[in-house]
Amino acid sequence: MLVIVKDKMLIKGVVFYLDSELPSEARSLLEDFRLAVNNAIRAGLQARVTSRNALCKIAYKDFRQEHPRMYSQHLVSAFEVAGSALKNHRRRVRKGATCRIPFVKRLMMKAENQAYKLDQKSGIIDLPIRAGCHVELRLVVSQFHRKYLDDTALALGSLTVLPDRVIVTFRRDAPEPFVPESALSLDTNERSLDGVFVEGGVAKAVKAEFPEVAIIQHLHHDRRKRLQKKKAHDRRTSRNLCRREGTREHRRVDYRLHQVANSVLKFAEERKSAIVLEDLKGMRPKRSKELNRRLSMWPRRKLHQIIEYKAQWKGIPVVKVDPRNSSRTCPICGKIQYSRMGAKFKCVCGWHMDRHINASINLLQTAISKGMAGGLWFNPGAFQHDAMMILYDPVTGARSEPNGTSGIFEVT
Repeated sequence: MLVIVKDKMLIKGVVFYLDSELPSEARSLLEDFRLAVNNAIRAGLQARVTSRNALCKIAYKDFRQEHPRMYSQHLVSAFEVAGSALKNHRRRVRKGATCRIPFVKRLMMKAENQAYKLDQKSGIIDLPIRAGCHVELRLVVSQFHRKYLDDTALALGSLTVLPDRVIVTFRRDAPEPFVPESALSLDTNERSLDGVFVEGGVAKAVKAEFPEVAIIQHLHHDRRKRLQKKKAHDRRTSRNLCRREGTREHRRVDYRLHQVANSVLKFAEERKSAIVLEDLKGMRPKRSKELNRRLSMWPRRKLHQIIEYKAQWKGIPVVKVDPRNSSRTCPICGKIQYSRMGAKFKCVCGWHMDRHINASINLLQTAISKGMAGGLWFNPGAFQHDAMMILYDPVTGARSEPNGTSGIFEVT
C-alpha cells in the first residue's frame, strides 16, 4: 500500500485478489486500454505534450473512432496513464539518461470512481465495458480489507484492474498531527533502528531489530548469481528465473519492513510521540565494490517511506533532520571525531556511548533545538545505564516460512 498526499487529501491503495478468473470481456477491455495508452504515448511524443487535457484535445476524436467499443471515461483514463508515462520520460531525458520510448507492457486498466461501482458489503465491482455491457468482479475480502470497506470516513478513489487482482484507492482528509508529548529519535542502520525515547525529561534507549532482512538479501543475491552462471546460454530463462527470485526477495523483505514500521508507529501512537528520522536523500556510497553493493541493497529509504506514509494516515508527526556527523559528534561538548572505528563512541570529555545511540541523541537534539519536536528537553547522560527497550523483536514479530528454501534463517 502507498499513501499519497494531494492538497491535504490522503490516498491509500488497497490490493484485492479476484475470487474467480477475469471475464473475457474485461480481458478484452484491458487489451484495448493498453493499446490506447501506447497510442496516446506516441501521439504525445509527436505533439510534445504530456498532460491529460492536452492529449484529449489532440487525440480524443481520433481515438473514439479507433476504439468505438470502449467506454468514454476509460478512454480519458488512458490519456491520464499516458500523460504520467510521458512526464517520467521527459524527466529522465532532462537528466541526460538514455531511455527508449515508453510503452505499457502489462495488461492493465484504470477507471476513475465515476466509472465503476463497488458494493462495499458484498465486495462486488460493477465495471462498465461499453454501452449495455457490464461485468461483475467478485473480490476476496479479508478482515484486513474490512477495515477500509466498513470505514464510513473513507471515500472511493480510482480503480486499477490487473489480470489477477484489482487495486482500489480510498481517500480521506489528512488528520491534523497531534501535539507531541514525547519524542522517539531513530538512527537507521543495516540491521536495526537504534534510538532514544524521551518523555517528561526521562530518556531511555530503544531498539527495533531486523537482522533477517540482510540475510534474505544476501541469500537471493547468491541465488541470482548462480542462476546467471548456470543459464548463461539462455538469457530469456535466466532473466525469468532472476525476476522470480527478485519478486520473492521483495515480498519477504517488504513484509518484515512493514512489521518493524507497525511496531514503531504503535509505540509512538500510544505515547503521543513525534518520530525523528534521518534525511538520507542523496546518500551515495563510494567504497569498495562489495560494500557498495551491500549499501545499495540496504532498504533504508524504503523503511522511512513506510513509516512516513503510515504516520500521515494516523496523524503522527514525523521530523526529518540532517544526519551529517551525527555518529561522530559528542552531544555533551560538541566535539567532532574524524574516526568512526569501533561500535563505541568515546570523547575526551569522558562521554561514552554506543555509536548508534549517540547518533540518535544528536538527531533529537537537532530537532529540539529547531523547535521541530515540541517543547521537550532531556539530559543525554540520564539513561547511560538503563535497560534497552525493544520496539520490535524478530523472534516474536515475524511469521515463520516453513519451506525448504528458508531454513537457514527461519524465524519462529
